[in-house]
Amino acid sequence: MRKILVVDDEPDIVELVQSRLEANAYNVITAEDGRQGIQRALSELPDLILMDIMMPNLSGGDAALYLRSKEQTKHIPIVFFTGVCSSRKPEGKEPEGVNVGGENYPFVGKPFDPDRLLSEIQRHID
Repeated sequence: MRKILVVDDEPDIVELVQSRLEANAYNVITAEDGRQGIQRALSELPDLILMDIMMPNLSGGDAALYLRSKEQTKHIPIVFFTGVCSSRKPEGKEPEGVNVGGENYPFVGKPFDPDRLLSEIQRHID
């Protein structure tokens, strides 16, 4: 069973995402901010990290930069899950990704389409 780390400071969002992912046979672990997300990623070594950008204590962007600098986590796909970049743009106007430290990361916009969330996850780990 694939393991996904969900890092978001909004408990209702975490609960919705966790429920959806578990219903699709994923093992879900959670963290409520970037610092806790780093700790969970290092201890659990998930198959994918779904991370909010704007969080207290440490942003998702800073957490991603840190995880990319560590040998044991640099290979783990990170998909940003954020309201900063809405995925509901006119066709042809969608951003290509979230740029952090010169690297474009895929993202799923909030509010999220459950099918798009699942397809983005499957695209990176299945």
